[in-house]
Amino acid sequence: MNAFKKLPLSYQFALLLLGLAAIAAVGSYLIGSSVYISETRNQARTVADMVDNFGQWATRYRGVWVKDDPRDAKLQVGSFLEREVANGQVGDAAAFHRKNPALVQRELSDITMASPAKAKFRMTSDRFMNPGNAPTEFDKVAMSTIRETGATEYSEVRGGQLLYARRLVAEKGCLRCHGVPSEAPAAVSALYPGPQGYGYEEGKLAGVISVAIPLEFSIGSFVQRFDRQVWAALVAMALGVAGLLAFIRQQVIVPVRKVREFALAASGSDPGAKIDKVEFIEGEHTSANEIHELNTAVKAMHTSIEYLYRKMTKR
Repeated sequence: MNAFKKLPLSYQFALLLLGLAAIAAVGSYLIGSSVYISETRNQARTVADMVDNFGQWATRYRGVWVKDDPRDAKLQVGSFLEREVANGQVGDAAAFHRKNPALVQRELSDITMASPAKAKFRMTSDRFMNPGNAPTEFDKVAMSTIRETGATEYSEVRGGQLLYARRLVAEKGCLRCHGVPSEAPAAVSALYPGPQGYGYEEGKLAGVISVAIPLEFSIGSFVQRFDRQVWAALVAMALGVAGLLAFIRQQVIVPVRKVREFALAASGSDPGAKIDKVEFIEGEHTSANEIHELNTAVKAMHTSIEYLYRKMTKR
C-alpha cells in the first residue's frame, strides 16, 4: 500500500481505473454466465414441455399403433404391448402393434440420444423396469428433492452440463403396466417379471423427465454474443474513461505539479528573490477548489516568510 501511495497521482488513477475495469469485466462475465445458465434452464423446460405434451397426445389415444410389413425385412416395430393381425391378410399376415405413451416417449428419447442434438432427454424412475433407464446420481438426487419439497422441477450445473428434472406423476393409465405385476400386460410381465418397475401409486411421483444440455459459455462465446449496441456501449465507456483521465490530468495532476514547482522554487531560493507565482484563475482566494486553496496557502506562506525575513533583517 505504501508503494502505491508513493506513485505519481497519474499512475495511481490509471491503476485504480484498470482495477475497476477488471472488476467490471469479471462482474459482467459472471452476470452473463448466470443469464446463460438461466436461458439454458428455460431451454430444458421447453424440452420437458415438448416431451410431456407428446406423452399427453399419445395418452389421448391410449397409445400409438404401428403396422408392420412382412414384405419389408428391415422394418422393425420394436417393443409393444399388444399385437393384432390386420383384417383381410393371409399368409404372412401384417399386424398392428400398440405402444403405450411411456414406450412412445422412451423411443423418442432413444432417437434423441442418438441424434446430434445438444439437448438430450430420457425418462427414468427409481422404480425402473428397463436397466437402460436406470437413474443417474443426479436423477436420484432430483427425485429425492422433489419428493421432500413437493417441487415440480430440480436442476443443477454438473460436469459442464445443465441437468434438469421434471417430475412425472403416476396416472391411472400408468398402473396397468406399473401397478401389480400379476395384472400387467403379458408382453410386459414376460420381459419384466418383477418386482422392479412395479408398485406405482396414482397421484404420486413415478419418475422424472431428465434433460441434459451442455454448457458452452466461455469468454470467447461471451464476446461473440456482443451486438452493435454492446460494442457501441463499450466504445462510449472507453471514451468516458479517456475523458475522465484527461480531466484528472488537466484539472488535478498538472495544477498540483505547478504548485509543487512553485513550492520547491520558493524553498530553494535566496530570501527576497523574485519568484513567479502560480495564478490559476482570477480571484483564486475565493475559489472552493481544493487545489486553488492549496496554491493560495502556499503563496501566503511564502509571503509570510518573506515578511518575517525583512522584519528580522531590519533589526
